[in-house]
Amino acid sequence: MKALFRVVKAAVLWNYERGSWQYDVLCCLIIAFIFLIPSSWLDERPASRRQAASRLGNIGHPEFIRMDELGRLPPAATLQAALEKAGEARLKRPARIRHFEPVNDRSGQRVAGYNVWFE
Repeated sequence: MKALFRVVKAAVLWNYERGSWQYDVLCCLIIAFIFLIPSSWLDERPASRRQAASRLGNIGHPEFIRMDELGRLPPAATLQAALEKAGEARLKRPARIRHFEPVNDRSGQRVAGYNVWFE
């Protein structure tokens, strides 16, 4: 039992000399951990965002459109139409919305803008 404790202690405190087989094994374990773990283990998004992303599939990165940017545009009949106008102004091409989500400010009380995925 003492031998096992010594081995674990040496591995945790990294007491092995560079070039020894123990050092090489520890390095290989670290590299294996980095490349072989599923990416879902490191997904730090809130659960609601992960669920929305899985429903949408891989649709690229969103554009963040602030509320003041929407306020500078001419009025539109719907929020989606206003976001499309903002996307057209920003992207300099016709834009069609695939999905959008409100983004709250730091207090969580007001909508600061929208994450918008364009086609």
